[in-house]
Amino acid sequence: MTFPKQNSTWIPRLLILIGLFCCLTLITPDTSMALVNQKISGEMPAFGDVDPNSTVWEISPDGQTVVYIADQQFDGVMELYSTPINGSSPPVKISSSADVINFEISSDSQRVVYRTSSASGQDIYSTPIDQNANVQLNKQPILSNGGDNLLSFKIGPDNSNVLFVADHEITGVFELFSVPLTGGTVTKLSGTLVAEGDVNTFHISPDNAYVVYRADQDSDDVFEIYSVPLAGGAITKLNGPLATSPFPGSGGDVTYFEISPNSARVVYRADQETDDVFELYSVPIGGGVASNLNGALVTDGDVSDSLSFKISPDSARVIYKADQETDEVIELFSVPIGGGTATKLNGELVPNPLFTGADVFTYSISPDSARVVYHTVEQPSFENELYSVPINGGTVAKLNGTLVTGGDVIYDFHISPDGSRVVYRADQEVDEVLELYSVPIAGGAATKLNEALVMNGDVSSSVLQITPDSANVIYRADQETDEVLELYSVPITGGPTTKLSGTLVADGDVGYLFRVTPDSTRVVYVADQETDEVHELFVSNISFKVYLPMVVK
Repeated sequence: MTFPKQNSTWIPRLLILIGLFCCLTLITPDTSMALVNQKISGEMPAFGDVDPNSTVWEISPDGQTVVYIADQQFDGVMELYSTPINGSSPPVKISSSADVINFEISSDSQRVVYRTSSASGQDIYSTPIDQNANVQLNKQPILSNGGDNLLSFKIGPDNSNVLFVADHEITGVFELFSVPLTGGTVTKLSGTLVAEGDVNTFHISPDNAYVVYRADQDSDDVFEIYSVPLAGGAITKLNGPLATSPFPGSGGDVTYFEISPNSARVVYRADQETDDVFELYSVPIGGGVASNLNGALVTDGDVSDSLSFKISPDSARVIYKADQETDEVIELFSVPIGGGTATKLNGELVPNPLFTGADVFTYSISPDSARVVYHTVEQPSFENELYSVPINGGTVAKLNGTLVTGGDVIYDFHISPDGSRVVYRADQEVDEVLELYSVPIAGGAATKLNEALVMNGDVSSSVLQITPDSANVIYRADQETDEVLELYSVPITGGPTTKLSGTLVADGDVGYLFRVTPDSTRVVYVADQETDEVHELFVSNISFKVYLPMVVK
């Protein structure tokens, strides 16, 4: 067959059309993302609820299931339910008959461990995430069963064991135990306690090798920290000898501790050398000599309250607050985790006119361990503002834009997961009208994210979230109708906002907490969206997945 010369271009054009057709057949929406806004909790009885202002629900780590506590079957009886996030089947009750207090999902998304309260006491159970096949974990026939209180529990990082603190053997004596996730023999991990002694809290190392716990194990009311292999074995006291005092009830204590992300060291705060002078120490997790991390303290100086230090994600440095140089002037310092010279990070603080001293109020370390963002007052006009500084020290950059008279940045800022931007709330343009802004972490022009607010509207609360892919910000606001709180999404660098919540019934609101799936495609929220004061779970799309064309080589 021959073709006229004037039509010789038809072959490449035809090939292009065929290629486009193939691409279009491959670029198809993920059918699991076909929903726009859907209720995923079942029907509630009269006065039944998923609590809108409590951490009674979670998305599984694989993003496929939502587990929640609700009085869904009987009003006032709090039970545990599991539901597919795409609403493909009804919720399943997975708890036993007792009231459920709290729960944790295993990191492989296979099982749920939960704590109950009943007339006989508190217990923990394990069940598959989508089945009611419960195994009680905390009591075995060989034990005395004298205890009826369970303080806390955690699933180990490798999902093989559950650790818990309870008076499991002796009533009123709280000790640390381990039990297989699917049930079995309970093993005591903590050492022999002095009379009136108790385990107070514990942390499991990320590598699943050790558990570190705080207890008055050797002397009543003298709290120290101990390390023990998670599989059981010799117990090692980690802190050095604590300060003594001639006064009854006084003397040194370890007040707080954290394990480094690489599981190598434990950082703790204690009045180890001088009673009531709290300093910061670092010690290998398996035991060794503890290093003092903070520099010399001014008279009456302290490393600040127990939650004032953080370990960088790369485990290289510790950031802490202390009135190290001037009493009552609490500043921000950075120090190598194994010890070394501490570097002050903040600029000159402005004393508070209402009380003695000054303070760095809050701070966060970027996920890439490169910078520290903090919230304080460094201007004579006494405005709360936001600053960024390299983690090793250096030039401080102010992040927020110029504030209107009376304006302030609110403390609840967020750093994006990729470490590139900071999102904050402030009444930056109009006094007492809180809006949402995004700025590069090292400084630059701040971009307002929310659209124009209705009269008296605000971007609400500290629970705004940046999606895991760092692309969007999810926030709650009465943006369209005063005192009607709805849920919105906006690109982190600015752009049009999208309302994620569905149409609300009269007096309905989106609740305080909402969560984004790990793949950044969906948001789950609680709202009395369909019936006023009946709070239910809903899921909405943030974005749609698209399959890209296949490349054939």
